Amino acid sequence: MDTTSQRPTLREIFLLKEKQLQVYFYTSSVSKYLHARVVFGRSGLILHEFKSRREPYSEDYGASKEVLLERAVSEILGSVGSGSLFFVEDTSLRIDAMSTETEDYPGLEVKEWFPKAKFKDVDEVLRAKGNRSAVIKSDIALHLPGLRRPIYFHGETRGVIADQLPDFEENRQFPWLTPHSFNGWFVPEGATRVLGQMSLEESWQYDFRTRALERLISRLEEYTATLNAPSSAHTKKEIDAPLDQLSLLPPPEDQKVFVVVGHTCAGKTTFGEYAQNAGLNFVEASGVLRMIAQSEGLSDSDSFSLAQTTLDQFGPDVVARKVVQLYPKIDRGLVITGFRTIEELEFFKKHVASAQVVLIEASERTRYQRHLERGRYGSIRSLEQFRTHDVKQWSLGLLRVAEDFADVRIVNEGTKDEFYMRIDALMRERELVGISGISTRVQPRHDADENQLFRCLGSLDDAGRPLSCDEIQEATGVSGSPVRHNNANKVLKRVPELARRLELEGTRVRYEITNAGRAYLRYMRSRSSQPSLSSRLVDDETNKSL
Repeated sequence: MDTTSQRPTLREIFLLKEKQLQVYFYTSSVSKYLHARVVFGRSGLILHEFKSRREPYSEDYGASKEVLLERAVSEILGSVGSGSLFFVEDTSLRIDAMSTETEDYPGLEVKEWFPKAKFKDVDEVLRAKGNRSAVIKSDIALHLPGLRRPIYFHGETRGVIADQLPDFEENRQFPWLTPHSFNGWFVPEGATRVLGQMSLEESWQYDFRTRALERLISRLEEYTATLNAPSSAHTKKEIDAPLDQLSLLPPPEDQKVFVVVGHTCAGKTTFGEYAQNAGLNFVEASGVLRMIAQSEGLSDSDSFSLAQTTLDQFGPDVVARKVVQLYPKIDRGLVITGFRTIEELEFFKKHVASAQVVLIEASERTRYQRHLERGRYGSIRSLEQFRTHDVKQWSLGLLRVAEDFADVRIVNEGTKDEFYMRIDALMRERELVGISGISTRVQPRHDADENQLFRCLGSLDDAGRPLSCDEIQEATGVSGSPVRHNNANKVLKRVPELARRLELEGTRVRYEITNAGRAYLRYMRSRSSQPSLSSRLVDDETNKSL
């Protein structure tokens, strides 16, 4: 199976094992390095950059790709020595209508050719020959200390040159997705727009360099396994403690830990990517879940069904437990996005009490438009299907009541720059006065004795059996003002994940608390004993109305 067409997945071994490879990328291209750093980061592996005041190696296009790369590696070894683990990469292009059977055009000279090429001239040649097909290729040579020859990795993407150039702006966050390179001309096979116009997530399955890098990372994963082989095969044996015995060390005071929640396409991943660029570790809960499922041999064509199967088999907090195992020390800060169960949040907060829960909000209309632009969920093609997807996510418990748990709410309805400004203010703990769209007066909305959901669930938990709404009214009246039966029905009907509705013809409706409902009670009770973020940051009263 070719994993390069899949979304990126964390490689467990890069985060768990004591011995880790120090990998360097030798390139003079900033965008290439940033591209590789993102691909490596999504796998859990840190990529280092070779910094030099001159070109790290000369490029002789008269030779083949393998010879050119081998010479590059040899030239670098002459300046840094043979003890470094590093790789180089070259991009080449074949435009079929302008190439021969034995020679690609412009081939390895694409970097010099493209700035001089005019789309109008190329378009005339392609129209005359009736062939717009092209192949863009990435070739990597890896130097492994102790091995004389380089190890090669190849990735390529077939497609066509666009009939006309689309008008779009360069992605400042991911500068290789740009109209100012061949990516702005090239429509990959199976896609409907040029590669440079895609979001990062959409481009992942089409990008030629990503494919080569993923193959390189798979090999580095194998090397890391060898590096950490047990004593029977090597010099050191790594023994993992059981998940339940692990304890996450408190982060240094200057390191931030954020748990970011929100609906699909609200902006969670953008938050994580921005924080990652600022130097924090970034973990997607969905990536951790896929890693768990893969290691346990679970598979399902539907991602939600796979999530349900994994959570049912290993517990609703399994993703949080795995995150704690993967990151026993938080020395660079941490952002976790995409928790879906209350139990995940509950478990993680027990280990990192200082973690801030950030709720990202955006309207359904805005989120659906982003979904169409990202192309992440190909099976969701209508607003109705998008709403159905939302309901599935709610059914795991957390998103329905996320506002009750949030320390911070960020509204993400505007431009990316506006969103970045709010994220930056939060990470730097700036005074939030005057910054619209961000509020720390989120929780508690109500004290425990006023929160009707909390009180209704508490009465169900105390009773240990299903109760009718009249019985709930009576039970809540013992400890304060009663929650009237019609209000009890309203608040519990709204959260089917926390309280199961029992209906039988000829009898009154009753409600029974679920395990997620009990987790809600535990979390709310634990929060009541902790200082809120609004007591640690300067609040903007004008943002309260958000």
